[in-house]
Amino acid sequence: MAVPENITKAAAVNASLDQEFIKNFKGDSDRLAEILGIFGVERIAAGTALKMLKVTGTLNNSKTDATTTLPGTGTFSLGSSSGTAYVEGDEVALSTFGTEWETVGEVVAKPYRKMTTAAAIQKAGYANAVLKTDAKMLSLIRADIIKEFFTFLDKGTGTATGNGLQAAAANVDAKLGDTLEKNGDASTRIIHFINREDAAAYLGAAPITTQNVFGLTYLENFLGMTSVILTSQVAKGKMYATPAENIHIFGIDFAELAQGGLTYTQSANGLIGVAHAPAYDHVSTETNVLTGMLLFPEVKDYIVKGTIGDAVAAASVRAKASK
Repeated sequence: MAVPENITKAAAVNASLDQEFIKNFKGDSDRLAEILGIFGVERIAAGTALKMLKVTGTLNNSKTDATTTLPGTGTFSLGSSSGTAYVEGDEVALSTFGTEWETVGEVVAKPYRKMTTAAAIQKAGYANAVLKTDAKMLSLIRADIIKEFFTFLDKGTGTATGNGLQAAAANVDAKLGDTLEKNGDASTRIIHFINREDAAAYLGAAPITTQNVFGLTYLENFLGMTSVILTSQVAKGKMYATPAENIHIFGIDFAELAQGGLTYTQSANGLIGVAHAPAYDHVSTETNVLTGMLLFPEVKDYIVKGTIGDAVAAASVRAKASK
């Protein structure tokens, strides 16, 4: 018997599932980029070294250098040891600024694979069985991307402490603001990352609108912080803050893989590729995923790690001291 015309074949269903997976991932990643204020993905080749930047500088306005180390980043020279100021018409002394790079890894494409058995497909139907396990796989891939991002955040050089979440946030912002100012930089928006438990008491006491994006909880204008992301990736009692401008999203080029016979349905920006295919040796259907998405905070001086002290204990100590 001839195959009916216009029949929906397995290849068409696989292509549809590929597109569904990409659509779901892209919707989440686009929303995260919007929240972080990132309007473009930077494509780089797999194997490219990842380097975090430290800014250093020496500012000099006299013939004789007198170098003074100031709090924050960089070393600055302010005049001469004898206090000799610049003489009109004289040659202006050179001020030196530079960057120090620390290699923290390489850009790699991360492969993932799962199988949905024939029994599961027969029980729930092909699309349902594969889609449900795809959704779980997608959520775990997102979590893996976020986990890697926080390993980079932990390399930040700034530190601050405050008794209670609000005080800690204020001190973190002050530290970050001083660092930006000393380097002649500024930020339009600071992103804060805190643990949900640290925010719980405040969230229960005020009407706050939250959004869920990329497995994270996002809220705005919370305790004076413009943009806050709640996540279990931050330990209780800790917090991170960095300018939105310091966070980059990298993607990889899938073109070379296609030349080697590895053809994926991919997002337009190189963040992820997906291919569904039969696995006859296991009587299953495979979902193959390759991610190139990387969230990267480039300047480690512009990352401040905060410690949240016990506000109740601190208040008790102050009360006793006042008696």
